[in-house]
Amino acid sequence: MPNERCMCPVCGFPDLDELPYDSQGCASFNICPSCGVEFGYDNSGASFEELRRRWIDGGMLWFSQANKPPRNWDPVQQLKSAALLD
Repeated sequence: MPNERCMCPVCGFPDLDELPYDSQGCASFNICPSCGVEFGYDNSGASFEELRRRWIDGGMLWFSQANKPPRNWDPVQQLKSAALLD
């Protein structure tokens, strides 16, 4: 089971460098390397569910140009492991 504390709430990426939001609800403004959501910016006008749908509809492509996806990265399995996809 992924570490939910550092998991992206949009795509389920389990290895974020830090929490998307701290205990007081302040955004990290970090960008998820998997889906590209910047916490505190992209989700200011859209829900996590809407952002997830956009990422899925866009083909679930790996976002980061600087960081390669994990070996054998599978976005569908990532979503399922995070219980974000049936």
